[in-house]
Amino acid sequence: MKHTIRTKALALLTVGLMLLVLGGWTPAPADMKMVEVATVDELIAAIAPNTTVALQPGEYHLDAAATYGQDTGNPYCRWEATAEQGFELYVTGVDGLTLRGAGMDETTLLAEDRYANVLTFTNCKGLTVSALTAGHDPAPGYCSGGVLHLVSCDDVTVEGCGLFGCGTIGVWAMNSVNVTVSRSRLYECSDSAVYADGCRNVQVKDSEIDHNGWKNDYLASALFQAYGGDGFTVTGCHVHDNRAQTLLQCSYTRNTRFVSNAVTYNMLQNSFGLYGLPATMDGCTFHGNDIGAWYADGYVETALEALDLEGNLIPAEDLPAMELRSLPTEEMVEIPLKEPVEVAPGGEIAVTNADEFLAAIGPDRTIVVSDSFCLADAADYGCDEGLYYRWEICYDGPQLVIRDVYDLTIRAAENAAVTLTAVPRYADVLCFENCSNVRLSGLTMGHTEGGSECSGAVVCFNGCSEMSLDGCRLYGCGTLGVDASYVMDLNVKDCEIYECSIGGVVLYGVTDATFENCSIHDVPSPAISLYDTREVMWNNADVSGEHFDVSESGQLSPVALG
Repeated sequence: MKHTIRTKALALLTVGLMLLVLGGWTPAPADMKMVEVATVDELIAAIAPNTTVALQPGEYHLDAAATYGQDTGNPYCRWEATAEQGFELYVTGVDGLTLRGAGMDETTLLAEDRYANVLTFTNCKGLTVSALTAGHDPAPGYCSGGVLHLVSCDDVTVEGCGLFGCGTIGVWAMNSVNVTVSRSRLYECSDSAVYADGCRNVQVKDSEIDHNGWKNDYLASALFQAYGGDGFTVTGCHVHDNRAQTLLQCSYTRNTRFVSNAVTYNMLQNSFGLYGLPATMDGCTFHGNDIGAWYADGYVETALEALDLEGNLIPAEDLPAMELRSLPTEEMVEIPLKEPVEVAPGGEIAVTNADEFLAAIGPDRTIVVSDSFCLADAADYGCDEGLYYRWEICYDGPQLVIRDVYDLTIRAAENAAVTLTAVPRYADVLCFENCSNVRLSGLTMGHTEGGSECSGAVVCFNGCSEMSLDGCRLYGCGTLGVDASYVMDLNVKDCEIYECSIGGVVLYGVTDATFENCSIHDVPSPAISLYDTREVMWNNADVSGEHFDVSESGQLSPVALG
């Protein structure tokens, strides 16, 4: 059912809200370099640390750059290929960069490739994007690329901007800290206005969110989405004339606040989908909406109800009568990452449960596990973050990712039968990212028994080196025993992999993998698949080929896929 904008009603309902301030910006500090640009080539050349790039009025078509798809000549910018055989501009490793337009209605950044994010920022700090509009070229079509994509960025401000579709997501932040979207308009996106994945301290305030989910008669997924992390706030916003499955969807996100917002004339299948942890919701108005249900049912567990500022549960029937009022929200406070328990270099630490295990994760140590436990039993399951681990939210729950550690051994205590388990079927049991010299020894690992089929592996290695498993048992429910991508030096010895639903081992982009005295059984064919992988040995013999099964005697036999 379509709604038209009720001009007079909207004007009344937005009284008391801070409306858009076009072109608002904070003057650059005196030590900042200022560069004025008028073309897309000048823009790309000007991007550098501690620089304010002032974009003059006009349209900047990124695909018209002279370096499009080639070397930009700027060490802070590069083009990345997309699925549409086009390219996406990446800005990487820049601190103190400001991109400032002449006003939301004056300066526009456009990308033609619908698979490309308009701008992707990675590993940037102190980034500001202000007083401009960005989106895909407004020709008809469906997008799978978003507008602003932030990956591992800190201290980001998006102010006085228009972010529009065709584009899937207005602001998509991943593993980022202190992100503020203010006095902006996010409109006509096909999936979400703001999506925060594994982030801390994200604020959306005093902004207009409208007409998302209308293009191609396609419902947006959720206008606001937060998965994992700590601190997600939407306040002082006018959310109107959108078509979406959900207004706000959060999974295992601490300190989620939805306050002082006007939500009007939207078509929503449900308003709130809150999983793992509740959200604070108060001082809002809901008027003229077509809402199927106020609270969504959970995929695995029943969704939670929201809380008011005093911590009281808000029944669904009380939401329509809530009144718009200005309420204070906590300013963003830096939430420190949890540091691991101190251990002497190369020393051991004994653990018996999930909380002790998480606290022990760190470099240059041995974690000795003496009792079985499930990761889901951790007190802050899915929502805390340490220096060397984080939770990644999958479709049905959190996945533990151990990151950036070196010289770490995790082993079962002597003569102890230890099993580590995970509940979510879409999560890997243990995932390692950017780690080196890690050894898993004597452990049994798998998903909790019963329930549905899995799409997560048991052990996953991404971008690691010198990884080893010895004397481990890896079982289904789990798609694969070992799933490794872009790994240097993988050693698997005296391990049993069984009852997994897709196969035993998949290696992608791996160099130097050794398997010795391993049993892989009760898995579909092929038991082992090697893609873009070289220097593989099985029981001291070189392996040549891509797909193999393993006999009861431990011999490899090639498999030809039809």
